[in-house]
Amino acid sequence: MAELIVRSLHLDGDASSTGLPATLVQENGIDFGLPTWITSLVLWPIVLLLSICTLSLRHFRRSKADAIDEDQPAWAVPTRAPIFYDLLQQITRAALLSLTVVGCVKDGSSTVAEACAIGYTLVLDTFRILATRSGRSRSAIVHHANIIILVFATTAFVQLIPNILFISTQNQASPWLYSKFAVSIASLFIAFITPREWTPPRLSFELAHREQSSPSPEQTCSYFSYFVSYGWLTDIIWKGSKRRLVMADMLPVPEYDEPLIWRARILDARKQFKTTLRTLAYTLRHNIGIMMFFAALTAVVEFIAPLGLYRLLSYIQNPSAATIRPWLWVALLFLGPTLRSIAYQQYIFSSTRLVVRTRLCLIQEIYAKAARIFDSDNIEQKNEKTGGDEDPLERLKGTDRKSSKRSSKSESITNLMAYDVDAIWSSRDFILVSVASPIEVTIGVAFLYFLFGPCSLIALGVMLLSFPVATLLSRTMSGFQREVMKKTDRRVSMIAEYLSSIRTIKYLGWEDIMAKNINTERGEEEKLTWRRNLTAVAVAVLGDFVPLFALFSMFAVNTLVLGNPLTASTAFTALSIIETLRLQFVWIANITRFISQAVIAFGRIDKFMLGEEEIVRHPEGPPVFHNATFRRAQHQDSFRMQLDGSFVVGGLNVIAGASGSGKSSLLLSLLGETILEDGSATCPRDVAYSSQVPWLINDTIRANILLHEEFDANRYNRVIDACGLLPDLEKFEKGDLTSVGVNGANLSGGQRQRVCLARAVYARSELILLDDVFSALDSVTQKHVWEKCFHQDVLQGRTVILVTQMQAAKDAADLMMELSHGRIVSTVRRDSVRQNLDSPTGIRQIPPRPKRPLETVKALDVNSKSTHAQGIEEKVDQEIAGQGRNSRLLFWHYMLFFGGTGRAMLALLLCLLSQLAFFAIPLWLSVWVGASSREDAKTVGFYVAIYGAWLLSFSSIFAISQAYLQWSARKAAHTLHKKLVNAALWVSAHWYDKNPPGRLINRFSSDTYSLDSVLVEYLRIAIDNIFRFILRLTAIGSIMPAFALPAAFICSIGLVCAEMYTRAQLSVKALTSASQSPIFSFFVESLAGKAVIRSCSGMQEAFADELARRLRVYARAAETQYNLNRWICVRADGCAAVIALFTGVIAISMGSNAPAGRLGFSLTSAIGLGQTILTMVRNMNELEAELNCFYRVREYASLPLEDDSTRDQEALPSIPDLWPSKGEVEFRGVTAKYALDGPDILHDLSLTIKPGERVAVVGRTGSGKSTLALSLLGFTNITKGAVLIDGVDISTIPLRVLRRRLTIIPQEPVLFGSDVRFNLDPSQTAPDEHLAEAIDACSVVESLSAPRIREDAISQEYSASIALSLDTPVAPRGSNFSAGQRQVLSLARATVRRSKVVVLDEATASLDHVSDAAIQKVLRSAFRGKTILAIVHRLSTIMDYDRVILMDSGRVREVGPPLELYKESGIFHSMVKQSIEHGKGGEWTAEKIELLEQTDTRS
Repeated sequence: MAELIVRSLHLDGDASSTGLPATLVQENGIDFGLPTWITSLVLWPIVLLLSICTLSLRHFRRSKADAIDEDQPAWAVPTRAPIFYDLLQQITRAALLSLTVVGCVKDGSSTVAEACAIGYTLVLDTFRILATRSGRSRSAIVHHANIIILVFATTAFVQLIPNILFISTQNQASPWLYSKFAVSIASLFIAFITPREWTPPRLSFELAHREQSSPSPEQTCSYFSYFVSYGWLTDIIWKGSKRRLVMADMLPVPEYDEPLIWRARILDARKQFKTTLRTLAYTLRHNIGIMMFFAALTAVVEFIAPLGLYRLLSYIQNPSAATIRPWLWVALLFLGPTLRSIAYQQYIFSSTRLVVRTRLCLIQEIYAKAARIFDSDNIEQKNEKTGGDEDPLERLKGTDRKSSKRSSKSESITNLMAYDVDAIWSSRDFILVSVASPIEVTIGVAFLYFLFGPCSLIALGVMLLSFPVATLLSRTMSGFQREVMKKTDRRVSMIAEYLSSIRTIKYLGWEDIMAKNINTERGEEEKLTWRRNLTAVAVAVLGDFVPLFALFSMFAVNTLVLGNPLTASTAFTALSIIETLRLQFVWIANITRFISQAVIAFGRIDKFMLGEEEIVRHPEGPPVFHNATFRRAQHQDSFRMQLDGSFVVGGLNVIAGASGSGKSSLLLSLLGETILEDGSATCPRDVAYSSQVPWLINDTIRANILLHEEFDANRYNRVIDACGLLPDLEKFEKGDLTSVGVNGANLSGGQRQRVCLARAVYARSELILLDDVFSALDSVTQKHVWEKCFHQDVLQGRTVILVTQMQAAKDAADLMMELSHGRIVSTVRRDSVRQNLDSPTGIRQIPPRPKRPLETVKALDVNSKSTHAQGIEEKVDQEIAGQGRNSRLLFWHYMLFFGGTGRAMLALLLCLLSQLAFFAIPLWLSVWVGASSREDAKTVGFYVAIYGAWLLSFSSIFAISQAYLQWSARKAAHTLHKKLVNAALWVSAHWYDKNPPGRLINRFSSDTYSLDSVLVEYLRIAIDNIFRFILRLTAIGSIMPAFALPAAFICSIGLVCAEMYTRAQLSVKALTSASQSPIFSFFVESLAGKAVIRSCSGMQEAFADELARRLRVYARAAETQYNLNRWICVRADGCAAVIALFTGVIAISMGSNAPAGRLGFSLTSAIGLGQTILTMVRNMNELEAELNCFYRVREYASLPLEDDSTRDQEALPSIPDLWPSKGEVEFRGVTAKYALDGPDILHDLSLTIKPGERVAVVGRTGSGKSTLALSLLGFTNITKGAVLIDGVDISTIPLRVLRRRLTIIPQEPVLFGSDVRFNLDPSQTAPDEHLAEAIDACSVVESLSAPRIREDAISQEYSASIALSLDTPVAPRGSNFSAGQRQVLSLARATVRRSKVVVLDEATASLDHVSDAAIQKVLRSAFRGKTILAIVHRLSTIMDYDRVILMDSGRVREVGPPLELYKESGIFHSMVKQSIEHGKGGEWTAEKIELLEQTDTRS
């Protein structure tokens, strides 16, 4: 390429200087054609022989493959090109054959060999149309025929070169030769626009799961549409210009982008390579190779336009010396941008495909790894002491709470998916820089060398000297980025933890406290982000300044030192080349930031993939422990268990013990979810596990019960009846198709627990592990479940290990195991408690899950799979359903967050000034080169000095504008993030019932990242290019007035295309953004239930396939979005190429009438206009995409809040400081519902609770007990009546005040990652003495008196004396405490608040009876004189309460003292009787039963 440029540069009429034969430029003897004997006897025989041999060999190889092709997926339907195109091809080839024969006969311009070749193509095409069935064979024949026609056209063109290129020649070509060339080109063009045939791929397991029945249009479109015009996207552009698009409109995903295929490839590659970089590079090696090819091609064709510019300016300066027609150079001004556009857009097309594939690979691999690692949150401690002398007692007591490091694995994994995967694909243009930049620099320097000689080496030296500075800045930026990612991890982990426990935060009125914590973390992150962005500004300024300074140095030395004149052709060609090199430096500067982020991201993913310990399942066998020692978590100080024992196979095994004794850990140890340190254990591979905290997916009740099991109606109905769900389903309008909401928010605690129980019972597992499934059930439901589920044949013959405190279960167990402090202290085996294992109605031998071989998968119903995919797509459509079209001034709305209109206008002004200064550089150059022909010209030093002044002005203004924009973006991101935090914490709790936290996490992670780093950069580039586009058009039009009319016409066409594109792209971008939310939600949701998923055989694979479905939806939207950018970019490039063509035509027509300097300025602007339009369109597309991030953040930041802060300030003076001072609660005819459009939950409820009264609320699950309690805290919509506390209507009290003045101990206890002090008093208003008193008051509970400690470090005699301290670290969500311990700490938190009204929502459900009795003692002492409203299921604990309220269906059925209600023999009496049946000898002690018997006798 460099040699061609050199020879073209010197082609000025002197034949000796060209290095070409002298006959080239002579009047006679110009002949580029090949000798006839070579084409007849050598070329065509070889071509025909190769074609025949290749097709024959392919035919024999296809004989076996054709049989395999019949085994296709059910959805595969081959496609064929329309017959119209075949007819056109036959007509053109027949015409070509006729012309060849005529030329052979008439003037010998053709040969017999050529006629035979064309006849051969006709025969091939006829055979293809009539006889060939195989799609692959038809494609091969088409390619062979087209190659022969291409060879024919090439030989004809070679013969026509002298007549086409050179100004004068005597040898005129035959008209038949022109005709043959034209028809052959027409034939090739028809082949180029003919739609391609598509043959379905061979069947594989991954492709059999596809949920679409047609190929993507990119697989069936023509080569012209695929490589040049992207016309296969026009249909969706047309649809999108008329209406809002939905997921059903998105283009199908090609089978080669099937997520399951890429999952298999990345997992196979990981087995060969350890690092993620090498694994990913190997997996995507073909994609990377294509990108490298088109990047290299782009770099080569980049210099075609500068070559045409140089030769055209040389022709204008001296037209008499020209030997080549000037129209060739004008054509190069058109062909250069066109070819560059084709190559570059294909590179971008491949790179965006790489983006989607990278996400498909890494997200699935990260998920696969996360599914195998231990599910525990670590607390890392920073200890100054590293020796072995450290006192373990001091280590436990003296831990500084500030040194505790938040380390939640689930949030860290989510960050890997949200941040690090995006950081990796954002660095994809490293391929372009690493391939194209060396090529462009080499060609560019060679070009400059032949223009300026050794002076060009100065420019090269300046650029090389800048690399050390750029490297230093890059390393500095990488260091800042590493620290930013650490801060981001902490902030997102904190937000995810808070959002997952948002109800608890609202119960306690801690919104402001948590917002302050988040904003503090955010402040540290913003400081580091600001430093990183300033470093990025320095890199960008350096990248812009160095090439321009290199050009300045070269011009100065060439003119001042060597005394050479500066001509228009050399100056503006050099300027064009330097502009190309400058853009490469800008690319390098921009990509440096992304590379530094990618390096850190690769390191973080490598650390996760290689550093996390994976679970090891026990050998398959009966559930047995053999002297096994387990550690609950990975850190050495975690809870340990020593277990030795076996279970009754096929029987009921009950695990009992005090809270915190290790019951739940025993089940997890059996599943392999804890670390086995010593001994051994065995367990069946297929286990059904129901965890203590119910885990549900955000789907229907039926989907949660089935959980990827096949639906068996008879079995399903028996299970839901046995689990007591039928009465609940009858209350739901949609029955079992009712959505459970996020974390089961639409269900009560008991309903959630029974759905999880039904899931375990329905599963086909022989071993069932049930963790405290009766704790949230009332006595009636408890009895029903016990009798229907455990006493009938639903569980007959299956091994059940049940953790419970229910006495009836203990009495009926085949094996009763007692635990204490992680050890089995007693084991009682009973004989023949559960018989009839061979009952004909039992389910002893449950059919195993059917395996799904390829043949079975092939026969699957496509419609059922499509329904599942449509469900995901409908959720995506619903998320954007309420979104209107983004305003065209959305960028201005964003800029207003800079600090108002004034600062936004200042930002625009600085950008305009920088572009004016940049434009002044070539403008002054045109003055400089034209000065040599004027008598009043200044000295060369004057022009050099002014040129340098403009260069410094541009660099200075550019640096100021960059820094100002970054500072303004920091302010905007700070404001938006603060508003988003406030909205997330203060939006109604019911908003989360319909909106999964994954959507908010998406805003706080990837969208916030865009606001911090990406959006402002795209905004700056877009503004700069808009100003630059206007200035370039103005420059061309001012010098060439005739340019105005064609420019207006071409720009009008471009604007119409841009308008159509914009309308379509806005919908597609919204869909792409929304399609990521199901992925985030699925990640968070499934990681929370890893233990449940891993326990069941085949369930991990089912959830991995579910992730693939969601990724498939994302891939559809993302590929459509990226490809639409190509559609508009090629059209913008086409407009720019046509503008350059018109500019060249006008320049030739003006000739010497205009100064060469001005023409050079206009031609340079025209050539640069193509690059400007391309960059402008691309960055405006990217800006619109990133503005969607701003739109989403602003949308959620504007959510309606529960409290109006203005109204709150007005109401505060009227609220007494000590309110409520008495604690009187009154419900006056209250009718309440959760959602305004939902059903009533409470119906005309009226009751009064006196100050200091202890009232228990009882009733069946779903009777409205929790709704009654939550109405006190403002969590319901009261449509009728009022709730008064101390005579004050709570609707007049700000919610933040109401919830802080009252106290609730929720059913599901929640602790936050920090320490005990923070969890008791996050506002730090209570003195440590009060906090210590609260812990001491609760230390009577056995589970809290001895914390989990490392048994090999602290001897047993000391462990009992160590009390819980305020500085004891707490892991996120309190995962280092048992559920019972968390509940006791919630009780301690309530004592610190010292509220007059205390609500207990089944607060002792997770405690054993001994701990429950201790809690009741604490309630009597610590809450003496307080009004207590307790929702309970354990009726034995409320017999000394002042009153009992019995509810049913949202109404009060019975009210009175418990003993009096018992005497009335009503509903309460029957509930107590049922409770005694199940709790006799446990919660119902002999003394309590005797008291009731005496009461019953008196009645």
